[in-house]
Amino acid sequence: MIYIYPNPNGDTRTAPKDVTFEEFQKANDMHIADVSAVMRELSEMIGSAGQHHDYTKKSQERMFYRDFKSTIENGTDFVNGEWYNLHVKAERHHLLSHCPEDVNFIDIFEMIADCTCAGLARSGEVRDFEISIDILIKAFKNTCELIKSMVKVSDWKREEIEIF
Repeated sequence: MIYIYPNPNGDTRTAPKDVTFEEFQKANDMHIADVSAVMRELSEMIGSAGQHHDYTKKSQERMFYRDFKSTIENGTDFVNGEWYNLHVKAERHHLLSHCPEDVNFIDIFEMIADCTCAGLARSGEVRDFEISIDILIKAFKNTCELIKSMVKVSDWKREEIEIF
């Protein structure tokens, strides 16, 4: 949980008319620190998504290989195979095949990194890929909710906390 502290002094809509320059500076410093803390947490979540990327390629590696070889050797439809269907439902970043209800920008970043790296490594080029505006809007709203769930506004003033 990221704790932030009330401070109205950095915004024309909430600051009192008699706010001092020092109070204004402190409010700006607090806001920058708050955003930094949230961005740091989000970057850790992105890092974790990267570390766990395509985990079903390893946890179900024999099934993956079986379906892979069957497609190459027998022309079976890989996308309708057992492994692929498990993969796209278990992995959050296959947004065009299976978009989770709580999709967020972390999933979108993983999808972009996945498609780009796969294209460059496998064929030397990145094929065009798309995403619907509906998924982007849903990811935007869900990312806002994710951030709200990570942040708690303390009932204490920051000065009171720093005493301890």
